[in-house]
Amino acid sequence: MSGAPWYLLAGGIALIIIGFFWDAIGNLGSGRRFIHPKMSDEEIERQMNEGEGRSLGGLVILLGFLAILVSVVWRIVRFFV
Repeated sequence: MSGAPWYLLAGGIALIIIGFFWDAIGNLGSGRRFIHPKMSDEEIERQMNEGEGRSLGGLVILLGFLAILVSVVWRIVRFFV
């Protein structure tokens, strides 16, 4: 049980690295946006707003930071108690 915060810290770091690579691989296929003068305004707006959602890699990175935060808080609380 005394090693659990350290394992949580290591897991958080691993999640950040995995999320970074996952996000980088996911952005490889995005390519350029082609806007033609004959396109309607609605179609241009749809294309520009297409990739604005939160990616799965970004969520994994946030989960990694949360695991690191829990690990640090756990060790601080154990130090003072």
